[in-house]
This record gives sequence, C-alpha cells and structure tokens, in this order.
Amino acid sequence: MSSPDNSSKKEGGQAESLTERVWESQTGWIVRAREQGRLVVDFEGNTAGPLEARSTVELTPEELRTAIAGRRPVELRFENGDPHLPVVVGVAPVISLNDLLQNLTRPQEEEEGADGALSAEEEGVQIIQAKDEVIIQCGKASITLRRNGRIIIKGTYVETHAEGVNRIKGGSVQVN
Repeated sequence: MSSPDNSSKKEGGQAESLTERVWESQTGWIVRAREQGRLVVDFEGNTAGPLEARSTVELTPEELRTAIAGRRPVELRFENGDPHLPVVVGVAPVISLNDLLQNLTRPQEEEEGADGALSAEEEGVQIIQAKDEVIIQCGKASITLRRNGRIIIKGTYVETHAEGVNRIKGGSVQVN
C-alpha cells in the first residue's frame, strides 16, 4: 500500500508519482461531470490528465452544462497540497458583454452592488473593483485580476503593440 506522499491515483486508476505540492489556488476548468455530481477537472500544467475533483460549489445542471461548454474558469485548491486531489472552490460568474458595458457607462458617482463590487469614475477614468477577483473572458482568451496583485493573461495567441517602448519590468522575467 502506497502512502499519499508517494503516489496518487489518476482518474483511470493508474498510479502517478507526485512532483511537488501545490499550496496556492489554481485556475482550471470542468471537463465533464460524472454520476453523483462528481466533477472531472483539468488545469494548466497538469501532467496527469483530467482528475476527479471534490467540490464546495453547488451547480444546477444548466450551470454545469454552461460551465463545461464555455470552459468557464474554476478556482481549484488541492487537498494537502496534492496536485492529484483537486477541490473546486469557486466558479467564475458569467458576465455578458451587455452587463459589462452597462457597468462601464453607469453615472459618475460610486455605486456598490449587493455583491460588494464597486464601480466609480474619477476624473474621466473608469474603475471597476471587486473584492477578490475580476475575470474578463471571451472564448479561450481571458484576463484575470486577483486581489493579491497577480494578473493572468491567457490566450491561444497573445500579441502586444506599442508606438513607443514596449517595456517588461519585474522582480524577475521568464521567457519560455
């Protein structure tokens, strides 16, 4: 019998050795749902293939179909840091383009909705605020802004243009 520190079972039942613990949340997506509502998820960097996940989020059958079909981002945490034991702890809300445009064109005074999200315009600058995370998604492209300052830009092709200097600054910069 192997211990959880040495191996874990993939969805198909084969053992896969662990690489390293994952203590931070990870963005993934729901691949499919099994009977009894068990979700099968995947995420960037997952070498084990889609994994069965526990969930702390309740989804209606329609929400589940929409999440799978639209590959809506889900927030994953990992039981005991084990990358083979994902737990779905959040699902990105569906925000239509019309809703987003309405938020951008609200009156200039600051407004706070029932969910605590803020929108304000200060001196011609539009500010959209949320407590934990803002996700803008269209198909396979997304921009995620997180409370801790992390910004994630994902897409099948990412392009930048600048008439002036296109500068990349950071504590460290990794290319490939």
